[in-house]
Amino acid sequence: MLSLFPPRVYLYDLNIYKPPISFKLDQRAVIRTWQDSQFYTSELLEFQTRVFARSGLSPTETHLPPTLNPAYVGSDVRTDLEAADKECRMAVCGAVEGLFNKTGLNPADIDIVVTTCSIFCPTPSMASMVVNAFGLRRDIQSYHLGGMGCANGVVAVNVVADLLAAHPNSNALFVTTETLAPAFYFGTERHRLVTNLLFRMGAAAMLITNKPSLVQPAGPGRRGAKYQLLRRVRVHTGQSDDAYTAIHFSPDEEGKNGIYLGKNIVKEASRALSMAMTQIAPYVLTWQQLAEAGIDALRRRRTAAADRRRNRRRDDANIVNNSDGSNGDVSRSSGSGTSGVSGTSGKACVTAAAAAHDDTAAGFHTATASTNTGDASAPADKEPAAAASRSSSTAPPYKPNFQKSTVSHFLLHAGGAKVLDGLGEALQLDDTKLAPSRNVLHDYGNISSSTTWYTLACIETTQGVRRGERILQVGVGSGIKCGVNVWKALRNVHELHEGWSHRLTPEQRTALALRNQVDVAHGWYHVSLRAVFALLMVLLAASMHFLMLHRTATFTLVPWGRDSA
Repeated sequence: MLSLFPPRVYLYDLNIYKPPISFKLDQRAVIRTWQDSQFYTSELLEFQTRVFARSGLSPTETHLPPTLNPAYVGSDVRTDLEAADKECRMAVCGAVEGLFNKTGLNPADIDIVVTTCSIFCPTPSMASMVVNAFGLRRDIQSYHLGGMGCANGVVAVNVVADLLAAHPNSNALFVTTETLAPAFYFGTERHRLVTNLLFRMGAAAMLITNKPSLVQPAGPGRRGAKYQLLRRVRVHTGQSDDAYTAIHFSPDEEGKNGIYLGKNIVKEASRALSMAMTQIAPYVLTWQQLAEAGIDALRRRRTAAADRRRNRRRDDANIVNNSDGSNGDVSRSSGSGTSGVSGTSGKACVTAAAAAHDDTAAGFHTATASTNTGDASAPADKEPAAAASRSSSTAPPYKPNFQKSTVSHFLLHAGGAKVLDGLGEALQLDDTKLAPSRNVLHDYGNISSSTTWYTLACIETTQGVRRGERILQVGVGSGIKCGVNVWKALRNVHELHEGWSHRLTPEQRTALALRNQVDVAHGWYHVSLRAVFALLMVLLAASMHFLMLHRTATFTLVPWGRDSA
């Protein structure tokens, strides 16, 4: 029997991979390598330098693996399968190992594994690599998602949630990464060179669960899940050729493979985002915003209905005028033996006339709006009314300000500076809400499907999340696909992620470390010691009270003895 209420899904914890410091990329060294190799023309050198300057990436903080990093290989980069496998294992296993150490869970506790990486799809799969590296159980449910693009860090949560719905009381390990070696472009086409400038090394591992023992643990020392998944929306606009071809991995004219980024990416991504936010908005807007949206919808519907009635009356008047002007011709033609307009042909003529008038009227209104001139024969008093009608019917629809919604934190895909600018403008967010996503882009670059998880780790480290606050997670990628998830914090979360420790002062790092030093493994002992100490204090207080009563009784009985003597 299917349950009417599917089991809830929770994010227990996450861990982001921080590459070694030696992997940091110095953009000045990259430019020198370009110049020494003499592979690029001066125009292409200028183009790449200009694009990077506007990208939002730090020239010294992002990371590249040794096989692509000029500090290790110069211009002799490696993109073979061995290099890709080494890079993938380093990032993925580093993220998963950190998650196990952080949560105190064992590999045997994992029931489901879902991995995602667009370009690098090895055999055996990346999910099998995780199973082998950590010795997961033989009955593990393992799946790898390839070719899904940057959005899959958000969209694939749907897959994980559906798998958990089919397997109650289970833990799912979700791993996101993008292996750079096979995606490196050796050509000179500008649309494909941009990916070499934006994409960087990274990976994230998340533990998503529906186990009651993890959501609300029985042991006093074990912490519960951090977030509950409230809503999830996914939109795919791949039916359109423009959207489908906006981002793709393919060879150029010389046969060199690379990721193509079209000029219409922002346009198509905005269209997909608009569709997704339309579905999610009713669940995150305030009551006031919902009322404003409803009033605007009613106003626009009434305006559209009034415009239709006005157009019908105008069409009928034109048809009557045309029929009056042609009476003489009809009568003369009838006198010469030809019949007048019949009922069927009259309907056809009316339909044709109405259609022609609609086209003419539309063109007239457009021309009027652009040239601000009107028909000299039209009554002057009707022009203001017509102008008001046109302005009300063409007014932009209600655009909610998500800065004022019920959402407290935003996890936006840091694909580039322009992408973040477009997302911020569409959602009407200020710099404070965009700051965590911009920090990800600046310090780590475009890390594909992992970007939003790095943003969440940044917020947990630098700002903290309070219990009950809502988090909006937005991912956009090839397809074009757009995913939106809404999470709710189940407890206060303010902890140190090693990947963001460089954003804190030494004092702040120490304070966060002390706050979270009671970990999962030793929490029971700390609580037990506290209970024993409290019991000792109660016994001590009782003893002191008994001694005070005994001394009072002694002082009171002594005088009575003297009087009796």
